[in-house]
Amino acid sequence: MSKKTIIKGTLILTITGIATKLLGFYNRIFLTRLIGVKELGVYQLIFPVYVLAISFCCQGIATSLTKQVSYYTGKKEKANSKSVFKLALLLSFSLSILAFFTMNLFSDYISTYLLKNRDCSPLLKIISLSIPFVAVKTCINSYLVGMDKPEYHGLSHFTEQIIRIGTAYLLSILWVGNIIGAKLAVVAVISGEIFASILSIILYFRYNKKYDTKSKKIQASNIQIRRKFLSDALPITSTGLMLTMFSSLEAIILPSMLFKFYNNNDMALEMYGIVTGIVIPFLLLPSTVTTSLSTMLLPAVSYAHAQKNSKTITKTISYSVMFCFTLGVATCIVYTFFGKWACIFAFKSETAGELLTKMCIICPFIYMAGNMSAILNGLDKAFLNLMFNIINICIRIGFTVTLVPKYGIYAYVIGMMASYITLNILMIIAIKHNKPYQDSL
Repeated sequence: MSKKTIIKGTLILTITGIATKLLGFYNRIFLTRLIGVKELGVYQLIFPVYVLAISFCCQGIATSLTKQVSYYTGKKEKANSKSVFKLALLLSFSLSILAFFTMNLFSDYISTYLLKNRDCSPLLKIISLSIPFVAVKTCINSYLVGMDKPEYHGLSHFTEQIIRIGTAYLLSILWVGNIIGAKLAVVAVISGEIFASILSIILYFRYNKKYDTKSKKIQASNIQIRRKFLSDALPITSTGLMLTMFSSLEAIILPSMLFKFYNNNDMALEMYGIVTGIVIPFLLLPSTVTTSLSTMLLPAVSYAHAQKNSKTITKTISYSVMFCFTLGVATCIVYTFFGKWACIFAFKSETAGELLTKMCIICPFIYMAGNMSAILNGLDKAFLNLMFNIINICIRIGFTVTLVPKYGIYAYVIGMMASYITLNILMIIAIKHNKPYQDSL
């Protein structure tokens, strides 16, 4: 991929991403005022399990798919890209059906013994319906990004957010039975995923009609393609799943530790909802730009890696890291002066504002870590990337378990700072010592 292609793709994903994030913020504000902070906390509580299920059937496969499609495109073997896509879609969809049945069968156990909240059981059953649709959407979007069509990816996410907001608003007007509460938000998520997956399917067929690859000669046999994809996808899937399990463990432990500090379940859920539902989304709002950049970085680095173009990789790494750091510093300055006002204005929460002004210092490190993670994956350093991220999470878990019961949420804030600083140091060292590129970094 050329520099122009990376910039174009990043701009497209950024524009659609910003629009999607703004809509998401409106939706979050609407939900907070409609269902309350406590119900928002219950809603956020099921997401570690939901994200773990999606990681199991989508995350590693999608990453590998984008990487392999970009690789074959770089070698002018587009028919092979299509073969990889079909394999990835079949595998991901099959795993999504397994994840759907597993969440339904064990929802009571998960809610009672893992999440420590029985209200989560019906929510897990409802949200599991969306997993097969997420699998289809994710595979199609990953394929289209690898084929240098990031605008389709952005359009799909934008549509998902529109439908999610529309569903929540419609249900709030109709006041369907006892659906007001966390259930309303979950139903809205399902609606968004269903419509987004339908749109992705339409865009896929439209792309194939315009850029037909059926007549292209396949450069490798189907057995070779499958072997290459699985040899790449299985390690990424297993490492990604392990990372998600650690992340889910962190998210599950935090409310329990907050309960020990406050000795009040409602207060613990409210604080958990404030952190995960208000403060962290604020911190990640500007990361729309860096997320878009990292989405384009993986295929770009993989493309250059296939062509053994170390000069392009070096420039891509240097510019992206510098850009992310600059954006993070600017975000930190803005939130330091206006963060408290923004939280009070949007969510009527002074506590959220105080936390945001303290946590914003980690923005440069969060944004840099996301992009360096994509770079490491593009350089075939997925396992190393996993190890660094597990260390990152373990540091936060350590702070959560040992200090949050004594000092409350501010101990978690300090843990996040320490973990992301450590993560960035480890990633910089790893990239700098990647032999083909170390001389220029």
